[in-house]
Amino acid sequence: MSTRGREAGDVTIPRDPRERVVVAGAEGLHLLGRFFQAMLLNHLKDPRKVRTMDKLNLVVAVAPPVHRDCALTLAFSEGRVTLEGGVPPRPDVVLEGEPAMLMKLARMPAGPAALRFLRTHEGRAVIAALRSGELRIRGAARHPLGMMRFARLLAPGIDRRRSGQG
Repeated sequence: MSTRGREAGDVTIPRDPRERVVVAGAEGLHLLGRFFQAMLLNHLKDPRKVRTMDKLNLVVAVAPPVHRDCALTLAFSEGRVTLEGGVPPRPDVVLEGEPAMLMKLARMPAGPAALRFLRTHEGRAVIAALRSGELRIRGAARHPLGMMRFARLLAPGIDRRRSGQG
């Protein structure tokens, strides 16, 4: 572990994204798991995403109903996330859907940009999947703050220079 991390109580929180994203059993991680790993590593280059992850304490299971071998768990705690194949007995939140739909959901932006996304073909597909039950999000109502932070962490970053905010 890097000694450059910040102290948070008795826990050292690393600064390097590669130390923050831990993969348990990397050889068993399927395409969906590698997608989430690459996305998180990329997002954690943004200090705002790092601050969001530092506050996140949530276990999210991603469970494709047909492709059970692609199931994975993202366990967020102490400024780190552990990705592991399979679904634990009692996750906080469960995302159920086909891998392609879960990848679309993971690319949904946060804030006002989400409304623009939902008007796109990809966004309308996500809405249709939620309405039909093809995509389900279980446990979000029991963990609203954690789910909001998780969504903020996964949302693509916005270039403030292009959005006129900076």
